[in-house]
Amino acid sequence: MSDIATLSATVPSSSTQITPFGAHLLSWRPTDEEDVLWLSSRAVLDGTKAIRGGVPLCLPWFGSPEDSPSRPGPGAGAHGFARTSTWTLLASTQPANDAPASFSFELHHTGETSALYPHSFCARLDVLAGSELNMTLTLTNEDDHPFAIEAAMHTYLRVGDVKDVTVEGLDGERYFDKVRGRYSTQCGDLSFVGFTDRVYTTTQQVQVIDPKLDRRIIVDKNGSGSTIVWNPWSAGAAGMSDVGEGEWQNFVCVETAAVRERALTLWPGHPHIMTQTLAVETIN
Repeated sequence: MSDIATLSATVPSSSTQITPFGAHLLSWRPTDEEDVLWLSSRAVLDGTKAIRGGVPLCLPWFGSPEDSPSRPGPGAGAHGFARTSTWTLLASTQPANDAPASFSFELHHTGETSALYPHSFCARLDVLAGSELNMTLTLTNEDDHPFAIEAAMHTYLRVGDVKDVTVEGLDGERYFDKVRGRYSTQCGDLSFVGFTDRVYTTTQQVQVIDPKLDRRIIVDKNGSGSTIVWNPWSAGAAGMSDVGEGEWQNFVCVETAAVRERALTLWPGHPHIMTQTLAVETIN
């Protein structure tokens, strides 16, 4: 199978690459910076499986189907089908001045013919990529009844070494620790000493402090009640064929999400809008 189609845009403040396969953002690199997004050297880019890295869009459910309040049907895989569907490109622009580049994609799902998810919806992704990166996911119920839906922007952030990274903004927030299978409360800033998979119940901005790359990545959001933080560590990454040797050290996932007890109830006539904004600052 040939490689997936990609779209690229360069403006004075940044360069960006995205593909209609999953409406998946592959790269966002502010001028004079390392790429803010991590993409695996072994990412499969032929459309046969989800892409490892960048910003996968996980919906209409997140994680294992059996854990999802959106109740996908038999045979459903993890993280929903949006990330392995080809979305329709609505528009893309690359302005001549320093205005952000923009991309818009849409995905329609008809529940009547779906064994996996028997509800009809439209998902639209709008991206503005300039000195900041703004992603807006709009979910619209196209059925005649309300239904539960989960969504996540599964953002892989590039870091110098995850063992040196701290995440600020989660102190005092309650989270479900998927590694230990229990709820807990964050005390202080989050640092990484092993396999981490936590679903925080929070609406707050977080900051990823990366001393090795001398930068702070600010992750702001709106319209979501969950933030997921994940890194598989060495043992977990060893079982992933699409992660290169040692590459687990160079990313941390900080995900804008509406999952588990913060899953959405989508009502007819009331679209839900979820946004994520990334910005980068030098530490020193």
